[in-house]
Amino acid sequence: MSTPKVSVIVPIYNVEKYIGKCLDSIQKQSFGDFEVLLINDGTPDNSMQIAKQFADKDSRFHIYNKKNGGLSDARNYGIARAKGEFLVFIDSDDYIHKDYLEVLYMECIRNNADISCCRYKIAFSSGIVIPMPLNKGRTILNGKEALDVLIRDKYLQSYAWNKMYKRTLFTDHGITYPIMYFEDIATTARVMYHANKVVVTDKYLYYYVRRSGSIMTTMNSKKINDYIRSYYIIRNYLQNENDYDDYKGAIKRAGKKFCLINKYSIIRQHLLNLNFDKIKFNMDTNKMLYEYLISDEFKASPGEPQLPEEIYQPIRKSRK
Repeated sequence: MSTPKVSVIVPIYNVEKYIGKCLDSIQKQSFGDFEVLLINDGTPDNSMQIAKQFADKDSRFHIYNKKNGGLSDARNYGIARAKGEFLVFIDSDDYIHKDYLEVLYMECIRNNADISCCRYKIAFSSGIVIPMPLNKGRTILNGKEALDVLIRDKYLQSYAWNKMYKRTLFTDHGITYPIMYFEDIATTARVMYHANKVVVTDKYLYYYVRRSGSIMTTMNSKKINDYIRSYYIIRNYLQNENDYDDYKGAIKRAGKKFCLINKYSIIRQHLLNLNFDKIKFNMDTNKMLYEYLISDEFKASPGEPQLPEEIYQPIRKSRK
């Protein structure tokens, strides 16, 4: 059996309402030389019965069963078992355009690029589909340019799912997704650091299904802390590679952004819980974490860095 050119990694957990459309969009790709790794992350619903229907009829679809470990753990499980030269990650509640694989693969091959990226649309439960605005047309960047743009969150974002990666970017450098929220931010930058060239197409090829309860709309202290820590992981990695100075401006811009977003999230958490006892502590901590991120006092660690202080989760007070 020949080695597939592309490995498609699909983590599966509680998506029985969506997975059929997702897998159907993969099966109908205009590019056919791929394998699909269906990672059962211990889902308790009927998602795997639907996945099995595809695996029974199409030899490119393969089921892998594992204990529940979350999205990052499922992606890492897939990376370790993928055989293709290139990888893509598709969330099992989303779906893709029929030319998603072909366009991304050919962009990599024709331009000798390690990563290709596409535009995406947001699909709402109402049936409305909205394309995310283009800030720039088709672009080819060297690795350093791409990483700077990515960290600054300009026209290149950290999402795992609208990109195709050369598999060795992960395997040769021991890069895996950390078990945390905002794992894409913490990982994509580290992967892109090792890319020789990145192509950004202006084609809309990925459909992100907007469900209620998304990370940004359900922020709590754990998510706020992980949001900050994702940038600590990036700085830590760059500093260990002796390349932080080249991206100092980008890290500073990213830090200002998370500091501002976190101010809103902190205030919202205290309002929702009717508890303002530690709001000043949380606001001061948010500022301190930003200042430490961009300071010369930042100390790199050999593993994943921890925050020197964490945002406190306000406990809900009852109305009197």
